[in-house]
Amino acid sequence: MVETTLPEVNQIADYLTSVLGQQLGKELPLKRQGQRGRGNYIALRLNPDLEVGPEAYKIQITRGKVECVAKTPAGLFWAAQTLRQLTYLHAPANQIWLPGGEIQDEPAYKWRGLLLDVSRHFMSKEFIKRYIDLLALYKLNQLHLHLTDDQGWRIEIKKYPALTQKGAWRTEPNGTQHGGFYTQADIREIVAYARARYITVVPEIDAPGHVQAALAAYPELSCTGGPFEVATAAGVHPDILCAGNEKTYAFLKDVLTEVAALFPGQYLHIGGDEAPKERWRVCAKCQGRIRAENLPDEEALQGYFTKRVSDMLTNLHKVPVAWDEVLKGGAPSGTRVQVWHGQKQLKEALQLGLPAITSFRSFFYFDLNSGITNLEKVYQAPVSPSTLSKEEQRLLLGAEAALWTEGVPQERVDEMVFPRLLAFSENVWHGKTTQPDLFADFHRRLQQHYPYLDKVGVDYGFETWPVQFVPTYTPASQTFALSLQPGLQNVSLYYSLNGSEPTLSSQKYEGNPILFSTSTTVKVAPYKNGKKLGETAKASFEKHLALYKRAGLKYGYHPVYAAGGEMALTDGILGGEDYRKGFWQGVEKENLEATLDLEKEIPLQEISIAFLQDVNSWIFLPTKVAFYVAGSDQVFKEVPVATAGQSGKTEKPYRLVFSAQGKGKPVRYVKVVAVNRRVCPPGHPGAGGAAYIMADELIVK
Repeated sequence: MVETTLPEVNQIADYLTSVLGQQLGKELPLKRQGQRGRGNYIALRLNPDLEVGPEAYKIQITRGKVECVAKTPAGLFWAAQTLRQLTYLHAPANQIWLPGGEIQDEPAYKWRGLLLDVSRHFMSKEFIKRYIDLLALYKLNQLHLHLTDDQGWRIEIKKYPALTQKGAWRTEPNGTQHGGFYTQADIREIVAYARARYITVVPEIDAPGHVQAALAAYPELSCTGGPFEVATAAGVHPDILCAGNEKTYAFLKDVLTEVAALFPGQYLHIGGDEAPKERWRVCAKCQGRIRAENLPDEEALQGYFTKRVSDMLTNLHKVPVAWDEVLKGGAPSGTRVQVWHGQKQLKEALQLGLPAITSFRSFFYFDLNSGITNLEKVYQAPVSPSTLSKEEQRLLLGAEAALWTEGVPQERVDEMVFPRLLAFSENVWHGKTTQPDLFADFHRRLQQHYPYLDKVGVDYGFETWPVQFVPTYTPASQTFALSLQPGLQNVSLYYSLNGSEPTLSSQKYEGNPILFSTSTTVKVAPYKNGKKLGETAKASFEKHLALYKRAGLKYGYHPVYAAGGEMALTDGILGGEDYRKGFWQGVEKENLEATLDLEKEIPLQEISIAFLQDVNSWIFLPTKVAFYVAGSDQVFKEVPVATAGQSGKTEKPYRLVFSAQGKGKPVRYVKVVAVNRRVCPPGHPGAGGAAYIMADELIVK
C-alpha cells in the first residue's frame, strides 16, 4: 500500500512489488492512496518532519503489516532494499515470514560508490545495468564510470566522431581487436536506470594524462603531434594533452559540454592522475604557457590546467572531482578530491577545505589480488581515519571502491568485486567496522548470503588468497610438508607435483599435508560444484641449506606485503613476477637488511636472493646489494656480488637474482643489505612517494 501520491514513491512501490513478486514467483497486488487494503500488506509512507538524515528510514513489523517510513523517497528506497535482504532466500511460491520488530537505520556517509573501469575492458550496457541493480541492493549510491583512458574512449562525442571511430578500438598483440563504446542514447538509458534506483552515475573524462586513445584520434592535441595508436599495454604513458595549446582547452570544453548534458548528477570527474611531465618540459608551447602565466614549474602548469577545466565545469553547473595528484599543482576551491594514495593526501585535501572521498589503493582497490586486499581488510579499513579532526570529518564525503580492469575482462568482474563489495558496502554504510567481533558477525552472515549470490548468477571470487600455501620443513627427514587452505568455503582443491595442469582427475587435497623431498613446483586448482574457480595457483619450492632459518630483519616488512611473515625469506617458496601472489616480502622506504644464522659452520658455495621490479606498482630494484659472511666469530667480511642479468627501464615486471660465490669457505652467518631508493624518482607518476623493495628467497648452497 502506498500512502502518498508522489510519483517517486509510487515508482518505489512499483519497483518493490516487482522484485518481491519475482522472488516469490507470483504477482503481488498494489494499492495506492485512497484504495483500501485487505490482508497482510506493506505500507510505504513519507514523513518530512522526521528528525533524521535524508537517507534514513524506519521499518516496523507487526502482525499482518510492515510499515516503512522515511523523510525522503531515497530513504524509502533503502527501506525497500532492506525488505529485499530480509526475504531474498524465500523460494518461489513460498510465503514470506518476517520476525516482528523495528529497524531504524541510516548511512554514516553520503558517498558510497564503486568505480568500474570500462576503458581498459569494455562492459556492455546490460552488464552495467546489472551492476546498478547489485549496487542498489547493497545500498551503494554512486557508480563511477571511468570512460576514457589510454586503452579506449568509450563515450560518443558528436563533435569529435573519431574519438569512438578510432579511439574506442585497439588491436591486441595477438591480432584480435577489443573495443566498444556507449552511444549518447545508451548513456541516457543507463543514467535513467540508475536514477530510478537512487544511484548517481559519475562520468570520468581523464585529463591531462591517460589520453592515448584520444590522441590516436586527434594527435594535434599532444605536444609532439604523434602519430599515436590506442594503447594495448597498461601503465603510464608519456604523451599527454598539451597544456600550452589552446586547441586542447577548446576540445575539452566541447567534450565536457556534451558529457555534462548526458549526466544530470552534480559531479563530473576530470581525472588528473598519473600525468608525467616529460613532454611538457621540452614543449615550446607548454614552456611558453609557464612563462606567460608566471608559473614556477610543470606541476604548477597542471594546476593551471586543472583550474581552467574546473572553470568549464562551473559554467556547466557541475562540481569537479579529481584524483589526489591535483593537490601537487594546487586544486581549485570547490574540487572534490578522490584520494587513492593514502592518509597523507587525505589530510592535505581536508586541511585545504576540499571535500574528499576515500579510495585508498591499499584497502579499496579490487583489482588487487583478494589475498592482498582481503575481505577482512576491506571490512575493517577506516573510511575516516582517527587522525582527522571533527571539521575534517565533516568534509569527508564517504568512500569508493575501485575496479581497474587492465587485466580484468567483463567475464571476470564478478570474481574481483564479490564478495569484497559486500564488506565495503557494510563498512561505508555504518562506518563502525574496527571491532573484530563485527567482522566475525559479518563473516557468519556472509556464508548464509552466498546461496543468494549463486541464485542470481554472481560468479563471486575468494575472500582471501585463492589458495594459501602453508609449508613446513623437517630437517631430519629433509622433507617439505605442505598444507593448503582454500580462500572460500565449499571449494575443493586439486593439485599436481609434476608441472601438469590440475583437473578434476588430479589428486584431490583431503586435508593431510602433501609431502615431497626435492625442489618441486606445486600447482593447485580450486573447483566449486565441478567448475574451476579462478586461476591455478602455483608455488615453486627450492631446497637449500637455509630453509626455515630465521632471517632477522633490521627494519620491519610492510604488513600488507608480509608474504610468509618472519620465515618468508627462507620458507623455500620462490616468487614469480607478480607480487600480488603473496610470495614477495616488501619493505617500504627502508633498506632490506637481513642476517641469517645457519647454526653451524658450513662450506659455502653460493648465496643468492631475488628482487622484483614493477615500476607501475612503486616497486624498484635496490640501488645496491651487498653480501657479508662470517664464521662463528661473527666477524663479517663482504663478498663480491654478481647479478644474473641487468636492471632495465622496462615497465613490465621482472625478477632479478643477485648472487655471490663462497668458494667452499666455512660460514655460519650470512648478511644481505639491499639499499632502497626510498622514494619514486623524478618523472615517475609517484615521484617523491614511498618506494618499495620486494625480496624473495635467501638461498644458501
